[in-house]
Amino acid sequence: MADLLQMPKSIRKKEEEEVAAYTARWLELADAALSATEKAAKALEIAREEQEHIRNNIKRRLDKYAKAGGRIVKRVG
Repeated sequence: MADLLQMPKSIRKKEEEEVAAYTARWLELADAALSATEKAAKALEIAREEQEHIRNNIKRRLDKYAKAGGRIVKRVG
């Protein structure tokens, strides 16, 4: 009786191949999503560093301006 309930090997093999292809596709999509997330995180990190650089530059210029007594300090050369 158990032999009658088993699927033929060709059908089972075909289903296993379909499941393997389905799994591979989902893994590929998951990797792509993770890659996009990593790229977004890296872009955010670069933007944060640039923002900090700009903030430090503005602070340095304001400090120079205050130190010069409110006069604009120009570089020579």
